Amino acid sequence: MKKLLTTLFLIIFFAGPITLTLAEPMPANPFDSEVLDAAITAQMDKHGLPGVAVAVIEGDEVVYLNGYGTAGKRGMTPQTQMFIGSQSKSFTALIIAQLAEQGKIKLNAPVQQFIPWFEVADQSYSAKITINHLLHHTSGLSESGYSVMLSANSTLEEATRSLAQAHPTAPLGKEFQYFNLGYDVLTYIIERVTGERYADYLQTNILNLLGMTLTTGDPATAADLARGHTRLFGFALPMAQQVRDYEIGSGFIVSTVEDIAKYALAMKSEANGLVSPEMYRLMMNPGLGAYGMGWHIVDNGAKIFHGGANETFATRVNIYPKADRAFVLLINEGHQVDHFISSDQLMKTVEAVVLGQTPPPVSQGWSVRWIGWGIGILVVALILFHIRNFYNLFKGWRQRASEWTPKKKTWDVAISFIIPTIIMIVVFSQIKAFYGYRFNILTTLAYCRLGLPDIFILMLVGTIPDYVQGIIKLTWVATGRTKPA
Repeated sequence: MKKLLTTLFLIIFFAGPITLTLAEPMPANPFDSEVLDAAITAQMDKHGLPGVAVAVIEGDEVVYLNGYGTAGKRGMTPQTQMFIGSQSKSFTALIIAQLAEQGKIKLNAPVQQFIPWFEVADQSYSAKITINHLLHHTSGLSESGYSVMLSANSTLEEATRSLAQAHPTAPLGKEFQYFNLGYDVLTYIIERVTGERYADYLQTNILNLLGMTLTTGDPATAADLARGHTRLFGFALPMAQQVRDYEIGSGFIVSTVEDIAKYALAMKSEANGLVSPEMYRLMMNPGLGAYGMGWHIVDNGAKIFHGGANETFATRVNIYPKADRAFVLLINEGHQVDHFISSDQLMKTVEAVVLGQTPPPVSQGWSVRWIGWGIGILVVALILFHIRNFYNLFKGWRQRASEWTPKKKTWDVAISFIIPTIIMIVVFSQIKAFYGYRFNILTTLAYCRLGLPDIFILMLVGTIPDYVQGIIKLTWVATGRTKPA
Protein backbone atom coordinates (compact mmCIF):
# COMPACT_ATOMS: atom_id res chain seq x y z
CA MET A 1 0.00 0.00 0.00
CA LYS A 2 2.80 2.43 0.88
CA LYS A 3 4.60 1.76 -2.39
CA LEU A 4 1.39 2.13 -4.42
CA LEU A 5 0.43 5.44 -2.82
CA THR A 6 3.96 6.81 -3.15
CA THR A 7 4.10 5.95 -6.85
CA LEU A 8 0.65 7.43 -7.42
CA PHE A 9 1.54 10.71 -5.74
CA LEU A 10 4.83 11.03 -7.60
CA ILE A 11 3.01 10.71 -10.91
CA ILE A 12 0.26 13.21 -10.30
CA PHE A 13 0.93 15.62 -7.47
CA PHE A 14 1.50 19.38 -7.45
CA ALA A 15 4.08 20.85 -9.67
CA GLY A 16 4.84 23.84 -11.79
CA PRO A 17 4.94 24.16 -15.52
CA ILE A 18 6.17 21.15 -17.47
CA THR A 19 9.05 21.94 -19.81
CA LEU A 20 9.84 19.86 -22.87
CA THR A 21 13.10 20.37 -24.72
CA LEU A 22 12.87 18.21 -27.80
CA ALA A 23 14.53 19.63 -30.88
CA GLU A 24 12.09 20.90 -33.51
CA PRO A 25 13.20 20.35 -37.10
CA MET A 26 11.90 22.44 -39.93
CA PRO A 27 8.53 20.97 -40.94
CA ALA A 28 8.79 18.73 -43.97
CA ASN A 29 5.05 18.71 -44.62
CA PRO A 30 2.33 21.36 -44.58
CA PHE A 31 -0.05 21.69 -41.68
CA ASP A 32 -3.10 19.42 -42.13
CA SER A 33 -6.24 20.59 -40.31
CA GLU A 34 -8.09 17.31 -40.87
CA VAL A 35 -5.31 15.36 -39.20
CA LEU A 36 -5.37 17.84 -36.32
CA ASP A 37 -9.16 17.52 -35.90
CA ALA A 38 -8.98 13.75 -35.77
CA ALA A 39 -6.03 13.72 -33.36
CA ILE A 40 -7.59 16.22 -30.92
CA THR A 41 -10.93 14.41 -30.95
CA ALA A 42 -9.21 11.09 -30.25
CA GLN A 43 -7.27 12.54 -27.31
CA MET A 44 -10.44 14.12 -25.89
CA ASP A 45 -12.26 10.81 -26.11
CA LYS A 46 -9.35 8.97 -24.51
CA HIS A 47 -9.19 11.27 -21.50
CA GLY A 48 -12.77 12.50 -21.25
CA LEU A 49 -11.82 16.15 -21.67
CA PRO A 50 -14.85 18.48 -21.64
CA GLY A 51 -13.62 21.21 -23.98
CA VAL A 52 -10.60 22.27 -26.04
CA ALA A 53 -9.88 25.31 -28.19
CA VAL A 54 -6.94 25.53 -30.58
CA ALA A 55 -5.33 28.06 -32.88
CA VAL A 56 -2.54 27.46 -35.40
CA ILE A 57 -0.26 30.14 -36.83
CA GLU A 58 1.77 29.81 -39.98
CA GLY A 59 3.87 32.69 -41.23
CA ASP A 60 2.17 35.96 -40.43
CA GLU A 61 -1.39 34.73 -40.13
CA VAL A 62 -3.66 32.53 -38.06
CA VAL A 63 -4.48 29.65 -40.40
CA TYR A 64 -6.73 27.60 -38.13
CA LEU A 65 -9.16 28.24 -35.27
CA ASN A 66 -11.53 25.73 -33.73
CA GLY A 67 -13.32 24.72 -30.56
CA TYR A 68 -14.16 21.17 -29.52
CA GLY A 69 -16.52 19.81 -26.90
CA THR A 70 -18.37 21.98 -24.44
CA ALA A 71 -17.75 25.09 -22.36
CA GLY A 72 -20.59 24.28 -19.98
CA LYS A 73 -24.09 24.36 -21.42
CA ARG A 74 -22.81 25.58 -24.77
CA GLY A 75 -20.26 24.50 -27.30
CA MET A 76 -16.62 25.49 -27.06
CA THR A 77 -15.59 28.10 -29.64
CA PRO A 78 -12.41 30.06 -30.42
CA GLN A 79 -14.12 33.06 -28.78
CA THR A 80 -14.90 31.27 -25.48
CA GLN A 81 -13.16 32.92 -22.55
CA MET A 82 -10.96 30.88 -20.21
CA PHE A 83 -8.35 31.54 -17.54
CA ILE A 84 -4.86 31.25 -19.00
CA GLY A 85 -2.98 30.52 -15.77
CA SER A 86 0.73 31.26 -15.74
CA GLN A 87 0.66 32.40 -19.35
CA SER A 88 -0.32 35.64 -17.60
CA LYS A 89 3.32 36.00 -16.55
CA SER A 90 4.36 36.67 -20.15
CA PHE A 91 2.03 39.69 -20.24
CA THR A 92 3.42 40.98 -16.94
CA ALA A 93 6.99 40.59 -18.22
CA LEU A 94 6.02 42.42 -21.42
CA ILE A 95 4.65 45.36 -19.43
CA ILE A 96 7.85 45.50 -17.38
CA ALA A 97 9.83 45.55 -20.65
CA GLN A 98 7.67 48.42 -21.95
CA LEU A 99 8.18 50.43 -18.74
CA ALA A 100 11.94 49.78 -18.95
CA GLU A 101 12.00 51.20 -22.47
CA GLN A 102 10.11 54.25 -21.24
CA GLY A 103 12.78 54.81 -18.60
CA LYS A 104 10.32 54.25 -15.74
CA ILE A 105 12.01 51.06 -14.60
CA LYS A 106 15.56 49.77 -14.73
CA LEU A 107 15.67 46.00 -14.98
CA ASN A 108 18.69 45.74 -12.69
CA ALA A 109 17.21 48.11 -10.09
CA PRO A 110 16.47 46.70 -6.62
CA VAL A 111 12.83 46.09 -5.77
CA GLN A 112 13.21 48.43 -2.78
CA GLN A 113 13.65 51.33 -5.21
CA PHE A 114 9.95 50.94 -6.05
CA ILE A 115 8.74 49.38 -2.78
CA PRO A 116 10.87 50.85 0.02
CA TRP A 117 9.42 48.54 2.68
CA PHE A 118 9.96 45.37 0.63
CA GLU A 119 11.69 42.63 2.61
CA VAL A 120 12.11 38.89 2.89
CA ALA A 121 13.01 36.84 5.95
CA ASP A 122 16.74 37.11 5.21
CA GLN A 123 17.63 40.79 5.41
CA SER A 124 20.79 40.27 3.34
CA TYR A 125 18.51 39.47 0.39
CA SER A 126 15.92 42.19 0.89
CA ALA A 127 17.93 45.09 -0.52
CA LYS A 128 19.58 43.02 -3.26
CA ILE A 129 16.62 41.39 -5.01
CA THR A 130 16.14 43.17 -8.34
CA ILE A 131 13.48 43.36 -11.03
CA ASN A 132 15.57 40.99 -13.13
CA HIS A 133 15.71 38.44 -10.32
CA LEU A 134 11.92 38.36 -10.16
CA LEU A 135 11.52 38.28 -13.95
CA HIS A 136 13.86 35.31 -14.31
CA HIS A 137 12.86 33.45 -11.11
CA THR A 138 16.35 33.79 -9.64
CA SER A 139 15.46 35.67 -6.44
CA GLY A 140 16.33 32.69 -4.27
CA LEU A 141 12.71 32.45 -3.13
CA SER A 142 10.51 29.41 -3.60
CA GLU A 143 7.41 27.68 -2.27
CA SER A 144 9.48 25.51 0.05
CA GLY A 145 10.56 28.58 2.00
CA TYR A 146 7.16 30.28 1.99
CA SER A 147 4.33 28.85 4.11
CA VAL A 148 1.89 31.77 4.25
CA MET A 149 -1.72 30.96 3.40
CA LEU A 150 -3.21 34.09 1.84
CA SER A 151 -6.94 34.51 1.38
CA ALA A 152 -8.24 34.71 -2.18
CA ASN A 153 -9.20 38.38 -1.75
CA SER A 154 -5.79 39.45 -0.42
CA THR A 155 -4.43 42.57 -2.10
CA LEU A 156 -1.17 42.89 -4.00
CA GLU A 157 0.26 44.89 -1.12
CA GLU A 158 -0.73 42.21 1.41
CA ALA A 159 0.80 39.51 -0.76
CA THR A 160 4.01 41.50 -1.15
CA ARG A 161 4.24 42.20 2.58
CA SER A 162 3.78 38.49 3.30
CA LEU A 163 7.19 37.86 1.73
CA ALA A 164 8.70 39.11 4.97
CA GLN A 165 8.10 35.50 6.07
CA ALA A 166 9.71 33.97 2.97
CA HIS A 167 13.04 32.28 3.67
CA PRO A 168 15.39 32.05 0.67
CA THR A 169 16.15 28.53 -0.46
CA ALA A 170 18.91 29.28 -2.99
CA PRO A 171 21.74 31.82 -3.40
CA LEU A 172 20.56 35.09 -4.91
CA GLY A 173 20.85 35.06 -8.70
CA LYS A 174 22.45 31.61 -8.82
CA GLU A 175 19.54 29.21 -9.34
CA PHE A 176 16.27 29.10 -11.28
CA GLN A 177 13.36 28.58 -8.91
CA TYR A 178 9.93 29.19 -10.42
CA PHE A 179 8.01 31.27 -7.88
CA ASN A 180 4.55 32.65 -8.58
CA LEU A 181 4.66 35.37 -5.95
CA GLY A 182 7.66 36.98 -7.60
CA TYR A 183 5.42 37.95 -10.51
CA ASP A 184 2.79 39.22 -8.09
CA VAL A 185 5.42 41.63 -6.77
CA LEU A 186 6.12 42.70 -10.36
CA THR A 187 2.39 43.30 -10.82
CA TYR A 188 2.40 45.49 -7.73
CA ILE A 189 5.41 47.42 -9.03
CA ILE A 190 3.57 48.04 -12.30
CA GLU A 191 0.66 49.57 -10.41
CA ARG A 192 2.94 51.74 -8.25
CA VAL A 193 5.00 52.97 -11.20
CA THR A 194 2.09 53.67 -13.55
CA GLY A 195 -0.47 54.81 -10.99
CA GLU A 196 -2.99 52.58 -12.77
CA ARG A 197 -4.66 49.27 -12.04
CA TYR A 198 -2.81 46.41 -13.68
CA ALA A 199 -5.91 45.48 -15.69
CA ASP A 200 -6.25 49.01 -17.05
CA TYR A 201 -2.61 49.36 -18.08
CA LEU A 202 -2.72 45.92 -19.71
CA GLN A 203 -5.83 46.91 -21.64
CA THR A 204 -4.41 50.17 -22.98
CA ASN A 205 -0.86 49.15 -23.75
CA ILE A 206 -1.21 45.58 -25.02
CA LEU A 207 -4.74 44.32 -25.51
CA ASN A 208 -6.12 47.30 -27.42
CA LEU A 209 -3.03 47.44 -29.62
CA LEU A 210 -3.43 43.80 -30.62
CA GLY A 211 -7.23 43.85 -30.95
CA MET A 212 -7.64 41.38 -28.09
CA THR A 213 -11.23 42.40 -27.38
CA LEU A 214 -12.17 39.39 -25.24
CA THR A 215 -9.09 39.42 -23.00
CA THR A 216 -9.08 41.07 -19.58
CA GLY A 217 -7.10 41.43 -16.40
CA ASP A 218 -10.39 41.86 -14.53
CA PRO A 219 -12.02 38.40 -14.42
CA ALA A 220 -15.24 39.83 -12.96
CA THR A 221 -15.94 41.46 -16.34
CA ALA A 222 -15.61 38.23 -18.35
CA ALA A 223 -19.06 37.78 -19.91
CA ASP A 224 -18.50 34.46 -21.70
CA LEU A 225 -16.31 32.51 -19.29
CA ALA A 226 -16.28 28.78 -19.91
CA ARG A 227 -17.25 26.38 -17.19
CA GLY A 228 -14.06 25.02 -15.68
CA HIS A 229 -13.65 21.44 -14.57
CA THR A 230 -11.67 19.40 -12.12
CA ARG A 231 -11.83 15.62 -12.13
CA LEU A 232 -13.30 13.13 -9.66
CA PHE A 233 -12.40 9.47 -10.07
CA GLY A 234 -11.88 9.87 -13.81
CA PHE A 235 -14.97 11.94 -14.53
CA ALA A 236 -14.89 15.63 -15.41
CA LEU A 237 -16.51 17.57 -12.57
CA PRO A 238 -17.70 21.17 -13.12
CA MET A 239 -16.21 23.52 -10.53
CA ALA A 240 -16.11 27.30 -10.25
CA GLN A 241 -12.57 28.60 -10.52
CA GLN A 242 -11.49 30.44 -7.38
CA VAL A 243 -9.83 33.70 -8.38
CA ARG A 244 -6.98 34.90 -6.20
CA ASP A 245 -7.10 38.68 -6.59
CA TYR A 246 -3.40 39.18 -5.89
CA GLU A 247 -2.40 36.68 -8.59
CA ILE A 248 -3.96 38.27 -11.68
CA GLY A 249 -0.57 39.14 -13.16
CA SER A 250 0.87 35.72 -12.44
CA GLY A 251 -2.05 33.45 -13.18
CA PHE A 252 -5.56 34.82 -13.69
CA ILE A 253 -5.82 36.78 -16.92
CA VAL A 254 -8.88 35.71 -18.92
CA SER A 255 -8.61 35.29 -22.68
CA THR A 256 -9.70 33.23 -25.69
CA VAL A 257 -7.76 31.07 -28.09
CA GLU A 258 -8.47 33.59 -30.86
CA ASP A 259 -7.08 36.48 -28.80
CA ILE A 260 -4.03 34.56 -27.59
CA ALA A 261 -3.33 33.65 -31.22
CA LYS A 262 -3.07 37.39 -31.97
CA TYR A 263 -0.67 37.70 -29.03
CA ALA A 264 1.40 34.68 -30.11
CA LEU A 265 1.59 36.08 -33.63
CA ALA A 266 2.96 39.33 -32.23
CA MET A 267 5.43 37.61 -29.92
CA LYS A 268 6.72 35.48 -32.79
CA SER A 269 8.41 38.51 -34.29
CA GLU A 270 10.81 41.08 -32.89
CA ALA A 271 9.03 43.70 -35.02
CA ASN A 272 5.81 43.43 -33.05
CA GLY A 273 5.35 47.11 -32.22
CA LEU A 274 5.01 46.36 -28.52
CA VAL A 275 8.69 46.70 -27.65
CA SER A 276 11.79 47.47 -29.68
CA PRO A 277 13.65 44.64 -31.45
CA GLU A 278 16.49 45.11 -28.96
CA MET A 279 14.17 44.68 -25.99
CA TYR A 280 12.45 41.73 -27.63
CA ARG A 281 15.79 39.97 -28.02
CA LEU A 282 16.56 40.69 -24.38
CA MET A 283 13.21 39.20 -23.37
CA MET A 284 13.92 36.06 -25.36
CA ASN A 285 17.45 35.62 -24.08
CA PRO A 286 17.42 32.40 -22.02
CA GLY A 287 18.95 32.72 -18.60
CA LEU A 288 19.18 30.16 -15.83
CA GLY A 289 16.72 27.35 -16.37
CA ALA A 290 16.38 28.40 -20.04
CA TYR A 291 13.94 31.08 -18.87
CA GLY A 292 13.84 34.56 -20.34
CA MET A 293 11.35 37.26 -19.38
CA GLY A 294 8.07 35.38 -19.01
CA TRP A 295 8.99 32.69 -21.56
CA HIS A 296 10.90 29.41 -21.69
CA ILE A 297 13.42 29.45 -24.56
CA VAL A 298 15.00 26.16 -25.62
CA ASP A 299 16.90 24.59 -28.51
CA ASN A 300 18.87 27.76 -29.22
CA GLY A 301 15.68 29.72 -29.66
CA ALA A 302 14.01 27.21 -31.97
CA LYS A 303 11.20 26.84 -29.45
CA ILE A 304 9.66 29.49 -27.20
CA PHE A 305 6.82 28.51 -24.93
CA HIS A 306 4.91 28.95 -21.73
CA GLY A 307 1.84 27.42 -20.21
CA GLY A 308 -0.64 27.85 -17.46
CA ALA A 309 -2.39 25.58 -14.98
CA ASN A 310 -5.24 26.70 -12.77
CA GLU A 311 -7.35 24.27 -10.77
CA THR A 312 -9.90 24.07 -13.61
CA PHE A 313 -8.12 25.31 -16.77
CA ALA A 314 -4.92 24.67 -18.73
CA THR A 315 -3.06 26.70 -21.36
CA ARG A 316 -0.14 26.17 -23.70
CA VAL A 317 1.43 28.61 -26.16
CA ASN A 318 4.26 27.25 -28.34
CA ILE A 319 6.20 29.39 -30.82
CA TYR A 320 8.71 27.98 -33.33
CA PRO A 321 10.60 30.94 -34.85
CA LYS A 322 12.79 28.82 -37.15
CA ALA A 323 9.78 26.87 -38.44
CA ASP A 324 7.73 30.10 -38.61
CA ARG A 325 4.81 28.40 -36.89
CA ALA A 326 3.02 28.52 -33.54
CA PHE A 327 -0.04 27.19 -31.78
CA VAL A 328 -2.28 28.02 -28.84
CA LEU A 329 -4.11 25.42 -26.79
CA LEU A 330 -6.73 26.14 -24.12
CA ILE A 331 -8.52 23.44 -22.08
CA ASN A 332 -11.31 23.84 -19.51
CA GLU A 333 -10.02 20.97 -17.39
CA GLY A 334 -7.49 21.59 -14.67
CA HIS A 335 -7.06 18.55 -12.44
CA GLN A 336 -3.36 18.03 -11.71
CA VAL A 337 -3.42 14.58 -13.26
CA ASP A 338 -4.57 16.23 -16.49
CA HIS A 339 -1.77 18.81 -16.32
CA PHE A 340 0.78 16.00 -16.26
CA ILE A 341 -0.86 13.51 -18.59
CA SER A 342 -3.80 14.50 -20.79
CA SER A 343 -2.70 18.09 -21.39
CA ASP A 344 0.83 16.93 -22.11
CA GLN A 345 -0.32 14.24 -24.54
CA LEU A 346 -2.65 16.70 -26.26
CA MET A 347 0.13 19.30 -26.49
CA LYS A 348 2.53 16.78 -28.07
CA THR A 349 -0.17 15.76 -30.53
CA VAL A 350 -0.87 19.34 -31.62
CA GLU A 351 2.85 20.12 -31.73
CA ALA A 352 3.56 17.23 -34.09
CA VAL A 353 0.73 18.14 -36.50
CA VAL A 354 1.62 21.84 -36.51
CA LEU A 355 5.22 20.97 -37.41
CA GLY A 356 4.10 18.70 -40.23
CA GLN A 357 5.00 15.51 -38.37
CA THR A 358 3.01 12.37 -37.58
CA PRO A 359 1.30 12.69 -34.20
CA PRO A 360 1.98 9.98 -31.62
CA PRO A 361 -0.65 7.20 -31.59
CA VAL A 362 -3.56 7.90 -29.28
CA SER A 363 -2.90 4.57 -27.56
CA GLN A 364 0.49 5.85 -26.36
CA GLY A 365 0.55 6.86 -22.71
CA TRP A 366 -1.84 6.56 -19.80
CA SER A 367 -5.46 7.61 -19.92
CA VAL A 368 -6.52 9.98 -17.15
CA ARG A 369 -9.84 8.14 -17.08
CA TRP A 370 -8.08 4.87 -16.27
CA ILE A 371 -6.08 6.50 -13.50
CA GLY A 372 -9.21 8.08 -12.06
CA TRP A 373 -11.09 4.81 -12.15
CA GLY A 374 -8.16 3.12 -10.45
CA ILE A 375 -8.19 5.73 -7.69
CA GLY A 376 -11.94 5.23 -7.29
CA ILE A 377 -11.57 1.47 -7.00
CA LEU A 378 -8.80 1.95 -4.42
CA VAL A 379 -11.00 4.31 -2.38
CA VAL A 380 -13.91 1.83 -2.43
CA ALA A 381 -11.57 -1.00 -1.40
CA LEU A 382 -10.21 1.07 1.48
CA ILE A 383 -13.71 1.97 2.63
CA LEU A 384 -14.75 -1.71 2.65
CA PHE A 385 -11.51 -2.62 4.45
CA HIS A 386 -12.14 -0.03 7.15
CA ILE A 387 -15.78 -1.06 7.53
CA ARG A 388 -14.60 -4.58 8.22
CA ASN A 389 -12.01 -3.29 10.71
CA PHE A 390 -14.58 -1.19 12.58
CA TYR A 391 -16.95 -4.15 12.65
CA ASN A 392 -14.25 -6.34 14.18
CA LEU A 393 -13.29 -3.52 16.55
CA PHE A 394 -16.74 -3.19 18.07
CA LYS A 395 -17.63 -6.87 17.73
CA GLY A 396 -15.04 -8.18 20.11
CA TRP A 397 -11.74 -6.33 20.17
CA ARG A 398 -11.99 -5.52 23.87
CA GLN A 399 -12.59 -9.19 24.71
CA ARG A 400 -9.69 -10.31 22.57
CA ALA A 401 -7.43 -7.60 23.99
CA SER A 402 -8.24 -8.66 27.54
CA GLU A 403 -6.48 -11.95 26.82
CA TRP A 404 -3.33 -10.36 25.37
CA THR A 405 -0.09 -9.52 27.10
CA PRO A 406 0.52 -5.80 27.76
CA LYS A 407 3.17 -5.82 25.03
CA LYS A 408 0.85 -7.26 22.38
CA LYS A 409 -1.94 -4.90 23.42
CA THR A 410 0.36 -1.89 23.16
CA TRP A 411 1.57 -2.96 19.75
CA ASP A 412 -1.96 -3.48 18.42
CA VAL A 413 -2.94 0.03 19.54
CA ALA A 414 0.25 1.57 18.21
CA ILE A 415 -0.03 -0.04 14.77
CA SER A 416 -3.22 1.95 14.09
CA PHE A 417 -1.13 5.12 14.36
CA ILE A 418 2.11 3.81 12.89
CA ILE A 419 0.80 2.53 9.53
CA PRO A 420 -0.94 5.73 8.33
CA THR A 421 1.88 7.88 9.70
CA ILE A 422 4.52 5.89 7.83
CA ILE A 423 2.44 6.07 4.65
CA MET A 424 2.20 9.86 4.89
CA ILE A 425 5.88 10.30 5.77
CA VAL A 426 7.01 8.14 2.85
CA VAL A 427 4.61 9.79 0.41
CA PHE A 428 5.48 13.36 1.33
CA SER A 429 9.20 12.72 1.62
CA GLN A 430 9.17 11.29 -1.90
CA ILE A 431 7.11 14.19 -3.20
CA LYS A 432 9.53 16.63 -1.58
CA ALA A 433 12.50 14.85 -3.14
CA PHE A 434 10.80 14.85 -6.54
CA TYR A 435 9.63 18.48 -6.60
CA GLY A 436 12.39 20.05 -4.55
CA TYR A 437 12.01 23.82 -4.16
CA ARG A 438 8.36 23.73 -5.29
CA PHE A 439 7.20 21.51 -2.41
CA ASN A 440 5.64 22.94 0.72
CA ILE A 441 3.45 20.67 2.80
CA LEU A 442 1.00 23.40 3.87
CA THR A 443 0.41 24.91 0.44
CA THR A 444 0.39 21.46 -1.15
CA LEU A 445 -2.37 20.24 1.15
CA ALA A 446 -4.35 23.44 0.59
CA TYR A 447 -4.06 22.99 -3.16
CA CYS A 448 -4.91 19.29 -3.01
CA ARG A 449 -8.58 19.67 -2.05
CA LEU A 450 -9.19 21.95 -5.04
CA GLY A 451 -6.83 20.63 -7.69
CA LEU A 452 -6.86 16.96 -6.67
CA PRO A 453 -10.18 16.28 -4.92
CA ASP A 454 -10.10 12.51 -5.50
CA ILE A 455 -6.53 12.29 -4.21
CA PHE A 456 -7.57 14.35 -1.22
CA ILE A 457 -10.39 11.87 -0.57
CA LEU A 458 -7.93 8.99 -0.97
CA MET A 459 -5.62 10.58 1.60
CA LEU A 460 -8.49 10.98 4.08
CA VAL A 461 -9.88 7.48 3.54
CA GLY A 462 -6.43 5.96 3.70
CA THR A 463 -5.41 7.53 7.00
CA ILE A 464 -8.21 8.97 9.17
CA PRO A 465 -10.07 5.67 9.86
CA ASP A 466 -6.84 4.11 11.18
CA TYR A 467 -6.24 7.08 13.46
CA VAL A 468 -9.85 6.93 14.70
CA GLN A 469 -9.53 3.23 15.46
CA GLY A 470 -6.28 3.90 17.26
CA ILE A 471 -7.90 6.61 19.40
CA ILE A 472 -10.81 4.30 20.28
CA LYS A 473 -8.46 1.46 21.22
CA LEU A 474 -6.25 3.80 23.25
CA THR A 475 -9.29 5.15 25.11
CA TRP A 476 -10.51 1.66 25.94
CA VAL A 477 -7.07 0.63 27.21
CA ALA A 478 -6.63 3.83 29.25
CA THR A 479 -10.05 3.47 30.89
CA GLY A 480 -9.49 -0.16 31.81
CA ARG A 481 -12.09 -1.59 29.44
CA THR A 482 -9.69 -4.24 28.15
CA LYS A 483 -8.79 -5.76 31.51
CA PRO A 484 -9.66 -9.38 32.14
CA ALA A 485 -13.09 -9.85 33.75
